[in-house]
Amino acid sequence: MAIFDQLLLLFSGLGGIHGLLLATYLFLREPGKWSNRFLSGVILMLSLRVLKSVLFYFNPAIGKQILQVGLSACFLIGPLLYCYSLQFLGIFRDSSLHRLHLIIPGILVIVIGALFPYHAYPQLWGGLFYKIINYVWLAYTLLSIYMLWPKISNLDLKNWRTQIDLVIVLSIVFGSGLIWCAYYFASYTSYISGALTFTFLISLGVLTVFLHKNQKDRVISPYANKKISNKIAEPLIAELEQFMITQQAFLDANLVMPKLAKMLGWSTPKLSQLLNDNLDQSFNDFVNSYRIEHAKTQLQGDTAMKMEDLAERSGFNSLSTFYSAFKKHTQLTPAKYKTLQASKNSGIINS
Repeated sequence: MAIFDQLLLLFSGLGGIHGLLLATYLFLREPGKWSNRFLSGVILMLSLRVLKSVLFYFNPAIGKQILQVGLSACFLIGPLLYCYSLQFLGIFRDSSLHRLHLIIPGILVIVIGALFPYHAYPQLWGGLFYKIINYVWLAYTLLSIYMLWPKISNLDLKNWRTQIDLVIVLSIVFGSGLIWCAYYFASYTSYISGALTFTFLISLGVLTVFLHKNQKDRVISPYANKKISNKIAEPLIAELEQFMITQQAFLDANLVMPKLAKMLGWSTPKLSQLLNDNLDQSFNDFVNSYRIEHAKTQLQGDTAMKMEDLAERSGFNSLSTFYSAFKKHTQLTPAKYKTLQASKNSGIINS
């Protein structure tokens, strides 16, 4: 084996081992944060895939079960990546339908794997299944880019350090796409993709450490780790609500907490503490409550408005997010609310 191939193989093995360690670290770090869990899952699946390639190189007669595990891992990379992107955007929990992107692929891996094991159907796994797995991975990667596009288009490259979370997410999504391209187009897929995975995981590890250090080095706000007293909170809440009503900042589909805090002239921890502890609301729920009230007002004036236009005019960047937020805040679907309003309006006219 040529030295170049040996080095690539070495990087493949190191990438897989490093990935397992990084996945474990992220899974255990800040338990309860689903963003960490999804990212851990993406890295774990990539690691299993590349370790399968390394094991297969050293032992071509390796059990077919190992090959099946590697391809099954590839099938789950895309759904985990997409859910990670949704979690970053704050919309994963807005609808239980998003969970189907994990549940259905997981069930398929178990059921198809049991009904058509690799050792009994090697041609099926090497042909049709291999194509489906790669196209599912690609489709979810492109879907993740589509969902993140509003954030990507508004990324300030000069001040990217203030958006380090977004930079990490984009690195993961585009890194996944690059590895997919290597698997799909390169002739030495096992080696090159393994080396790329190693580079990707090392870079991600460095970014994670950088983010963790960056958070530690920030100046601690006087509001951090303690609830703002009611006496201080009341005028702040009044100022916040007045600002939301008069400036209608909620109509900005790309509104994020640091941006709103900057508009108010507050620190981000101050705004976060006020919302979480004093108003007992998440940032998304707080902003969406104003968006839904705005949408209801729009519907009362024009029940013929299309839902796509209504969602966009109310500050939502997707129709699905609008539907789930509307139902969460009103216990009604937009269509049902629209029907009720039309009925009321008709009653007023008839009377």
